Amino acid sequence: MFLYNLTLQAPTAVSTAILGHFSGGKHQEVVVARQQFLELWRPDTATGKLVIEHSENLFCRVRSLAAFRLTGGSKDYIVLGSDAGALSLLEFDTRGKRFVAVQFHEFGRTGLRRQIPGQYVAADPRGRAVMVAGVERTKIVYVVTRDAAANVMIQSPLEANKAHSVCFDVVGVDVGYENPVFAAIETVGGDGAQTTKQLVYYELDLGLNHVVRKWSVGISDTANKLIALPGSSDGPSGVLVCSEGCIEYRHSTGGASVHRVPVPRRTGQIDTRGLMIVASAVHRMKNAFFILAQAETGDLYKIAVQYTADEVTRIGIKYFDTIAPASSLCILRAGFLFATAMESGSGHQLFQFENLGDEGGECFSTDTEHDSVPEFRAHELSSLALVDEIESLSPVIRSQVHNLAEEEAPQIYTLCGRGARSALRIVRHGLEVSEMAVSELPGTPRAVWTVRRRESDSSDEYIVVSFVDATLVLSVGEEVEEVKDSGLLATAPTLALHRVDGGGLVQVTPRAVRHVMADGRVSEWQPPQGREIACAAVNARQAVVALARSGGHAIYFELHEQLGVLREHEQALHVGSDITSLALAPVDAGRVGAAFVAVGCEDRTVRVFALDAARSLEPLSVQAVADSPHSVAMVQQGVLTLYAGLRNGLLVRANVDAVSGELSAPRTRFLGARPVQLCVATVCGTPAVVALATAPWLCHVVQGRVRITPLSYDALDYAAGFTSDQCAEGLVCIASNTLRILSVDRPDAIFNHAAIPLSLTPREFILNATSRHFAVIETEHAHLTSAQAARELVARGDVAESETETLVLPPEQFGLVRSERGRWASLIRVLDPFTGDSTQIIELEDNFAAVSLAQVVFGGETFVVVGCARGMTLSPRGCQAAAIRTYRWADEGTRIELVHATPVDDIPQCLLPFNGLLLVSLSGTLRLYDMGIRQLLKKAQSVVSPHVITMMRPHPQLPNQRLFIADVQESIRLVAYSPDTHAFRAVVDDTLPRYITSMHVLDDGDTVVAGDKFGNLAVLRVPERAAKLLDSDPTGARLAFEKPKFGTTHKWDLVAEFHIGDIATSLTTCALAPASRQVILYTTLMGSLQVCVPFVSKSDMDFFRALELAMRKLWTPASGRGHLAYRSAVSPVRSVVDGDLCEVFFTLDYDMREAISDEVDRTQSDIFKKLEDMRSMFAF
Repeated sequence: MFLYNLTLQAPTAVSTAILGHFSGGKHQEVVVARQQFLELWRPDTATGKLVIEHSENLFCRVRSLAAFRLTGGSKDYIVLGSDAGALSLLEFDTRGKRFVAVQFHEFGRTGLRRQIPGQYVAADPRGRAVMVAGVERTKIVYVVTRDAAANVMIQSPLEANKAHSVCFDVVGVDVGYENPVFAAIETVGGDGAQTTKQLVYYELDLGLNHVVRKWSVGISDTANKLIALPGSSDGPSGVLVCSEGCIEYRHSTGGASVHRVPVPRRTGQIDTRGLMIVASAVHRMKNAFFILAQAETGDLYKIAVQYTADEVTRIGIKYFDTIAPASSLCILRAGFLFATAMESGSGHQLFQFENLGDEGGECFSTDTEHDSVPEFRAHELSSLALVDEIESLSPVIRSQVHNLAEEEAPQIYTLCGRGARSALRIVRHGLEVSEMAVSELPGTPRAVWTVRRRESDSSDEYIVVSFVDATLVLSVGEEVEEVKDSGLLATAPTLALHRVDGGGLVQVTPRAVRHVMADGRVSEWQPPQGREIACAAVNARQAVVALARSGGHAIYFELHEQLGVLREHEQALHVGSDITSLALAPVDAGRVGAAFVAVGCEDRTVRVFALDAARSLEPLSVQAVADSPHSVAMVQQGVLTLYAGLRNGLLVRANVDAVSGELSAPRTRFLGARPVQLCVATVCGTPAVVALATAPWLCHVVQGRVRITPLSYDALDYAAGFTSDQCAEGLVCIASNTLRILSVDRPDAIFNHAAIPLSLTPREFILNATSRHFAVIETEHAHLTSAQAARELVARGDVAESETETLVLPPEQFGLVRSERGRWASLIRVLDPFTGDSTQIIELEDNFAAVSLAQVVFGGETFVVVGCARGMTLSPRGCQAAAIRTYRWADEGTRIELVHATPVDDIPQCLLPFNGLLLVSLSGTLRLYDMGIRQLLKKAQSVVSPHVITMMRPHPQLPNQRLFIADVQESIRLVAYSPDTHAFRAVVDDTLPRYITSMHVLDDGDTVVAGDKFGNLAVLRVPERAAKLLDSDPTGARLAFEKPKFGTTHKWDLVAEFHIGDIATSLTTCALAPASRQVILYTTLMGSLQVCVPFVSKSDMDFFRALELAMRKLWTPASGRGHLAYRSAVSPVRSVVDGDLCEVFFTLDYDMREAISDEVDRTQSDIFKKLEDMRSMFAF
C-alpha cells in the first residue's frame, strides 16, 4: 500500500497571533500561526471583514511568533520560533505573495525539545535584538542590523543560559535606546534545592557584545505571564507580572516600587481559586496607553497605569467586557479588537470598539486595601460590538461521516469545542452563501443580467430578466422597481445584454441586435428573413451573434469609432456545425477589444477564432469534448482560461495561449446530471465563473490557484454578477420563478459549518439510523451547569432561589460556572440534526460522569448503553463507583428510557457490540455481558492488555470472532475470541509503544490505520503467517500458546507511517465525491481535515514520488526545516507521498517550476494536470 496524503482543510486553531505592518503599507495586518501554517490576515476597516490574504505551509511546528521592526524602518518582520532548531527571520514578499526567510540560523536539534530554544521569542521594542528561549536552561540573543546593501542581517548568537532553570514567559522591555533588556519568568533550583519563581532581567551590552543577568527578584509561584509596558517618552517601562488572582508591577530601577492589584471576579462564584490572565494587548495612543487583559473565564479587564516621569504611582483595573477565551489579543489603530479563539463555538472574532469603558463600573486600584477579592457583575457586550467571525472547528473530539441529507456528497458530523461553547457541527463541502433578497417573478425566467450605464459607476443600474417571450427591466436603488423607459425591448426575450462604450446598451433578441444609445436613439440589425439568432456574446465594443439552424453561420459586429454605432464586419464566421454557445475573451490592458471568441458547436467541439485586425475571424484552435457545449466562457485567471459547460454535466477547462490562441492542458470535472450553464462574475476583485448544474459551483482563484467549489445553496438556473451600495460583490440569480440576490461570505473557504450548540464538552455520539437522531454524551470536569450552580448557591445560602437568575449567567456567552476539582457535570442528549432541537436531555446526578457510549442489539431490540463513573480522578486513574446504564429507544427513536444500571468495579472506558452481546473494557480487561431483567449478566472475562484499553473496533469480516483493541500506551492488539471457552486471546501486537488516539480497520480485515498522540499516522497489517494460522484456527489457540518473551509471538507489519503534525481524533473510510473511490479521511484535534488516497497505478505512484523528491531537493520551506525531517519527526516516513508538498508546486515562480519539471522529466502543464486530477478525482 502506498498513500498520497492531502490536506482538505488546514487546522482552524490559532496558537498565536501578532500585529504589524508586514506588507510595508499603512494598514495593519495580523499574522497568525495555525499549527504548521502561517497566514496573513487583513482586517478590512471599511467593511469590518477579515480577509485571509495568504496562507503558507511551513512544514514545521510553529511554537511562537514576534513582530520585529528595525530602527527607522516602515515594515515589520516576523521572528519565528519553531521545532526546526533554528531562528528564522521572515519577511512577507508582496510581489510573490509568500513568506521569505531573510535570515536563518541553526542552533540545535530539530523537534520539540525542552532545552532547544524556540518555545518563546521576544523582540526588543526598538528593533535592535531578539531573544529565543527554550523551556529549560537555554536562551539565545541575536543582534539584528543591516549590511551595506541595507539587507537585514543577524550577528553571532549570544548565550544567556542558566542551569536548572525553567522558563515560563519572555518579553522585551522597553528601555528606550539604552542597552536592550529582556524579562523572563524563571524557576531556579536543582540538587534538591527548593525551586522558586523569579522575574529576571537579561541585558544585552551592545558595546561589549555579551548578555548579563542584570537583575532578579522573587515573585509569586503562580506567575504565568508578563506584560511589557511602553517606555522612554511613551510610558514608565517595566513589566506587569500576572499570577493567580493578582497583577503586580515590577521594574529594575532603584526607585521603582511594587504595585499590586487583585484581579476581580464575578459575583456569585462557587470556586474560590484566583483567576489567571491568559491573553493581553497593549494599545498606544498619543501621550497615553492602556492594556486589555483577559482571564481564563473570558472576562476582559482594562488596566490603566498612572505614572510621573519613570515612576508608577497607581495601577487601576476595571471589568471591560466578556468574550470567548482567546489565545491572542490584537488591538488595531482603526478601532478594532481581534481575538483568536481557544475553543470552538465562537471562532476567531473581530470586534469594534464602541467606547473605552471609562464610564460606569467600579475601578479597583493599588490605592485601595482589599480584604477580599473584589467582585463585579458581568454584563452583555457594551464596549465591544462583533463585526466579523471566522469559524473554528478546534478542538475536534470525534467525527463521523454520513449522508443523512441525501446529498451528492456526504456530510461530516463533528463534535467540537469545550464547555458551553461546544457544538455538533455539520461540515459540508462548499462555500457558505448569504441570501440578501428573494422576490417572486410573474413567470418563469430564463436568464438575468446586470448592467451599469458608465464604466466608472460603482453600482449596477439595471437588473434585466428575460422570459420566454418578454424582458423585464428593474432599477437598482433603495427599492427594486420596474423601469419602462430604459429603451430595451420588453416584448421579446433577451439573449445577451451589455453596456457599450459611450453610455449605450446592446440588447440581443432572437430577431434583432439592438443598440440603445445614451440619447435614446436605437440602431437595429435584423437577421435574414426566416432566420433567428440562437446565441450571442457581447462586450463594450464587440458583438458576435450565431444564427439558428444555419450550419454554423455567425455575424461579427464592431463599434465604429466616429459614429459610435455597431457595424457589421465585412466577413462572416463559418464553423460548419450549428453553434450552441459563444463567449468573448476579456479585453487585455492596452487593447480596445477582445482578441478571441470561443465557439461551442453541435459537433462536440469548442473552437477559438481570432478577432484582431491581422487575423480577423481566422480559426486558431479546436478542442474535442465529450458532448455538445451548452455554454462557454473565457476569463483571465492568471492565464487566459476557457470554460465549457457540456450538456452531460461535465465542465471542461483549458488554457488559452494569449498570442496564438492555442488550447492546452484540458481538464474535466463532473458537476451533475444537468447541462452546465456558465456565467461570469467577480469574486475578491478577480474574474470568476459560476457553473450551474444540479448544484451551483464557483470557479475562482485563491492564492494563485484555480479552485472549483460548490455553493451550499439550492440549484440555480442562471446567474450574473451584482454590485450595489449594500453588496460590493454579489450574485443576482434566478431559481424557478424567483429572483435572488446572494453573496459569498468566505470565498477562500472550502467547507461551511452548521452548528448545533451543546451544553458541555462532548465525548462520544452514536446515530439511530431509523430515526436519524444522534445520542451524545457530554461531560465536564470542575464545572457546573446552570441548574447545578443555582442549586449550589441556594444550598450555601448565598442567594435566595428567586435571585439565582441574576447571578447564574447564560453559559453560551459567559461560560460554565467553575467548581472545585473532583466535581463532574454530565448529561445524555438526544438531538435531531435536521432541526437542531434536543428531543431529550438527561442530566446525571450524584457526581456521575458519562465516559463511553455504544448502541447494542439484544434479542432483536436496539439499546443505548452508557458507561459512567462517579467521583472519577484522572491521575491517579480511579473512581468511587462505576456503572453501565442501559437505555431503550422510545417514541420512534427520538427519546431513550432507562432500563437498568449495572455496577462494575472499574471505569468502563469503552463499549462495543460483539456477537450479540456487550463487550466492556475495564482497564486492561475485556468483559462480556448479556441482557438481563434487572441488570446485565456477565458471561466472560479476559485480561488482554497491560494498561488501559481505550478503543475497540470489530473485525469487518468476522465481527463475532476477532476484534482490534488499542491500549493507552501499548499500541494495537488483534484479539481472537473462543466461543467454546469464552476467552479472549491477544494474538498480534506491536513492537513500538504507540499512544493510540484513533484507529480504523480497513475492509480486508487485516489492515488497521491508527493515529497516536505524537502526531503520527501508521498503517499496520497482520503478518501473513499469523493470518494463515488464524484462518485455520479462528480462536487463536495455537498462536496464544506460543510463548514469546515479550507480548505475542507475531508483531504487526508496518505498511506505512507518516508524521501529520497533529493528533488524529477520528479515522474512517468513505467516498467524498460522487462516483469516486474510497479514501481514508481523518480529523485532527486542531480542526484540520485530511485524506490518504491509496495509489492504484504504479505510474502515478512513481510520478508523485519523483515530484516529491524533486521538491525536497530544490525547494526549502521558509521555516528552514527539512521536509523529510519534519515528516519523520518521530519515526521515518514510509510509503506515503506528501500531497501538501507536491501542491506547493502551484505557488512557485516560473524558474523554480521549470527546474523541478526538468528534474521529473515532465512539462509544467503535465504536473499541474496531475495534481489537480489527484485532488478532484478523490477529494475536493
